[in-house]
Amino acid sequence: MVKKILIGLGGLVVLLVAVVVVLFLVASSKLSATVEAPLPPIAAATDAQSIARGKHIFESVCYDCHVQDGSGRAAGGVMPDLPKVFGAVITANLTSHPTAGIKGVSDGLLARAVRFGVRRDGHRMVIMPLFGMSDEDLSAVLGFLRTNDELFAPDERVQTPPQLSPVGKLALGMGLAPMPTWPASGIKAPPKGPTVEWGAYLAQDVYVCAECHTPGVDGAKARGPDAFKGGFKFVDTPEGGIYSTNITFGQAGLAQYTVPEFSRALQHGINREGIPLRLPMIRVRNLDDVDVQALYTFLQSVPKAEDVVPPDAAPRVKANLQSGPEKLFSDLGCALCHGADAKYRDRLKPAVGKPAVEVARWIRNPEATSPGTQMPTYHDLLTDEQALEMANWVQAYAAKIP
Repeated sequence: MVKKILIGLGGLVVLLVAVVVVLFLVASSKLSATVEAPLPPIAAATDAQSIARGKHIFESVCYDCHVQDGSGRAAGGVMPDLPKVFGAVITANLTSHPTAGIKGVSDGLLARAVRFGVRRDGHRMVIMPLFGMSDEDLSAVLGFLRTNDELFAPDERVQTPPQLSPVGKLALGMGLAPMPTWPASGIKAPPKGPTVEWGAYLAQDVYVCAECHTPGVDGAKARGPDAFKGGFKFVDTPEGGIYSTNITFGQAGLAQYTVPEFSRALQHGINREGIPLRLPMIRVRNLDDVDVQALYTFLQSVPKAEDVVPPDAAPRVKANLQSGPEKLFSDLGCALCHGADAKYRDRLKPAVGKPAVEVARWIRNPEATSPGTQMPTYHDLLTDEQALEMANWVQAYAAKIP
């Protein structure tokens, strides 16, 4: 009897191994295959209004993936905000370097990458969301990429294709989104207004909120039944995993949020409890009242979910604002970007030579100096005196950075 059980278990193990091998081969084939996708006949915009729109979109949804260090350049690099078990997911160099960057790349190839998620060599991109944004908005993004903004100053770093582990190949290959069915050109946005339609366009096709706020790695998840209920795990920290949150209007999500609270969370990175939102949550700066209301109205319309973050999630800490600057630096989330080994640590170096009051103004209202900054706005949490105390501490801390 025991022998039969062992033989049965052995057969089951062999079957499971065979299934995994087959799935791995299928996933690897999908990742290595070249695909046919049309080149959208869309040219980079040149007028100031469109370029401003492109700048807003880039800073909101492209910046965090394509700026991976303290250089302030969109030179790409390894994304640290994904599970390390996947291997190295590497984003492209979008600077104006003639070979390492995109100076010699046509508008059509860039538009194809954004709209269809296809690299220049014809392979699929594994992490890049598929943007169904309008031709007008896509042209605006291309227009901003072609400017002399310091983000795109030439950078010679050559970024390789993703270096995925077997687990990464299996997960990301099997989860690769089907090629979108939208046309190469002719996509129009709905009329702008405080409506579900305009909010859906912003949430799904411009800011691609569901890509992060939906669990799993299935490339089609953003339009699936679990969209917006949160639970995608980004990275492990010593305190636990950082997961995306439920942004439906269920009681575990945004049910208690007013429009002003929703606006502050989106634009300034502070939730209704006064807790800074952690990376990789973006700051969608410079939204007008119509955009905010439209996004709020759309999210109210999606099915309500009661999913909460998993038990291994890193706790959200509400800072004791009477703490000293070193503790506030940690509890306000500053260390996630500027702490030891964080990708924006070097950004603190210029603070050393500035007047402390100037650094304090930056801490409280960074958007006043850099309108598209991804740094939270701490104006409502810190007084002038607290910000000045933090500024002095930050300058001393930054002076020790090699």
